[in-house]
Amino acid sequence: MQTNKHIGRVTKTFEMQYIGEEKIPMVRVGLAVKRFPSRNANTDFLYYIGYRDVAERLYQYANQKGLPVEFEFTQQSRRYQNQDGETVYRVDNVIEKFMPWASLDRPEGTEKSESGAPDTAVENDFSPDDLAHFSSDDFTVL
Repeated sequence: MQTNKHIGRVTKTFEMQYIGEEKIPMVRVGLAVKRFPSRNANTDFLYYIGYRDVAERLYQYANQKGLPVEFEFTQQSRRYQNQDGETVYRVDNVIEKFMPWASLDRPEGTEKSESGAPDTAVENDFSPDDLAHFSSDDFTVL
């Protein structure tokens, strides 16, 4: 299985949905991803799906327009019959892990975790040297 990583900014706030009989948490997230780390680079708008714990944590820690986030995801293909009886083929980017690159802007009086960072299952293999590839205008890192 191939694992991919994208770093970009959340395009808009998103809603938590609960699917199936088991009411599994799910979010659909848009990310604006620059093709190259420069001001003049084209931006792609890509969409991802998160399920269960990932969905809940994304909703809690990354649900803000413009927030820089790193997604580690896999692509999963599926097919189904739509309401017209046609077979639809679809490829979804399913988020396996994520790491916010900044904190949410929370209104005063809103609680934060003790560390201010999400308690995700993400192993942080990021180092400050990795920032040399990006201009300071691309991301706000805390």
